This record gives sequence, C-alpha cells and structure tokens, in this order.
Amino acid sequence: MTEQLNRVQQLLREINHAHNVEFTLRERCHGGVIGAWLVTDPAGRRAILKSNNGMAHRIARHPTLVDRIRAAGYPTPAWLAAGVTPDGTAYHVMDFVTGEPMSTSPLTGRMAARLVEIIEGQVGLDPDPVQDWSRGARACAFAEDDSGRRPMLRRIGRAGVDLIEHFDALLAPYKELGLPSGDLVHGDFNTCNVLAQDGRVTGIIDVEACGSGTRAVDYAWLLREAYVRTAEPDAITTIRLGGEAVAGPGVLAICAAATAFDITCFRHDHDPDSLPQLLPGLHRLADALQHG
Repeated sequence: MTEQLNRVQQLLREINHAHNVEFTLRERCHGGVIGAWLVTDPAGRRAILKSNNGMAHRIARHPTLVDRIRAAGYPTPAWLAAGVTPDGTAYHVMDFVTGEPMSTSPLTGRMAARLVEIIEGQVGLDPDPVQDWSRGARACAFAEDDSGRRPMLRRIGRAGVDLIEHFDALLAPYKELGLPSGDLVHGDFNTCNVLAQDGRVTGIIDVEACGSGTRAVDYAWLLREAYVRTAEPDAITTIRLGGEAVAGPGVLAICAAATAFDITCFRHDHDPDSLPQLLPGLHRLADALQHG
C-alpha cells in the first residue's frame, strides 16, 4: 500500500505541475478494479483522480468528448484535468458528485425505468466513431481469432464451452445480422456506475470506455446485471423491452452474448471464485432471450 500511495502522490505532483493546479491527495475511494482517489483543491472542492494506462491512446481527445456529451445533457461529471505522463501513465481528474451507487439497492422496476430513460438520452449522440462499440460487440459475440472471447472461454474449460454452446443456440438466426450505430455507448452501463441521491440520478461515472455504436449494448450490459443480481421481474421486463425496441431482438441477443462472454473472461482473470455465482445468471439470460 505504501508503494502504491507513493506512486499516486508522485502522479498528483505531475498533474499539478502540468495543469497549474493544486490538488491535495485525501484518501482512496472504495470499490472498483482500477483505483480511484479523493483529492481536493485549495478551496476544498472535491474531485476524483483515476489512472488507467489502458486508455492512454484515447485520453488526449476524451475531455472534448466528455464536454460534448455533457452539453447534450448526459449526466456525467466534468473532467477537470486529463493527460498522459512522460512515463505513459494515463490519468484524469473529474468533478466529485454526491450520491451512492444504485448497486447498493435492489434493482426494482422503478429503478429500471429511470435507467432506461438515461439510455434513451444517448440516441444519436455518436460521440466517437473511432471507438465503435457495435463492431466490438459483434466481434466479441462471434470472433474466433486467438485474442477473441470464444477461444478464451474454451481455455476456461467445460464451463466456458457450455456458455458458448448455450448462446450459440440463441445466436443461430442472427449470424449475418449487422448492428446499427449512431448512439452514445457508455460501454460499462451497470448500476455501480450510476450514482443516485434522494431518488434522483446525480451522475453517470466511469465513462472512460464510452464511444459510438448502438445503445442496445448498454441495454444488454444492464440486462446481464439484472439476471446475475436476480432483479425484480418488472425490472427485467422493462430493460429487455427497451433493448429490443432499439433494433429488434436479434441485435439485443448479439449484445447479450458479447457481455456474457466478456464478463466471464474478465471474472476468470480477476475474480475466478465468483464464476459459480455469475454463470447461472448468464445461462438464465440466454434461456430468456431464446425462449421468451
């Protein structure tokens, strides 16, 4: 922990110098795979510092993207500073937003309806066609190249093969179906990235991966969470109907396979003990989308 703290303090010194600001490190935020840290400016204004070297190739244009989607009404916090240090560390500092993640509460029908409203606000925003989530989701669902999710799942063993076979039954009619584009896609739209307070949404966070594509991607990510978390039936129905209304059940099915394959590979690499709790929900998702 001391070594990590030293690295973050050094990073903050570089940020302060590069942007002519005076942030002070306060404490690490709880949760998340990539560390987030609370900082303050001399006036006591709070902000969140995050570093993600996997985003170094996009970080230069990302602040403009965030400004653009905020101007269109998307409720994500402003970015106060962003860049890449000389050693290649990508970082950004975003405004602090009050509220608790929606993941701390059961996923209800009422909550799902509010989340659908947010996703529908992404229609036509098309912020970054270079980050094409439609192309990526289709590749995640179908691609067989060595770096694809299907070979990774097979390397997991029987559990991975079973998941592929189950979703292949769902995907059989849709192998040639293309995915539309033109919307904003968050890329990790789930309730832990939606902050709320007193019954209202206060912010959508972790937009580092956002890009363009079909918003059906975000519906699928949220629907996958609903099945894994065993959400209220009304919530599942609301999310599914919203996703199918975008471009039909086939597009939602492809996006659902993509998120199921992606989350399984991610959990296998980062939290393998959680797979027995994850996989039954993914199979329920495949069953529901195949049989209604």
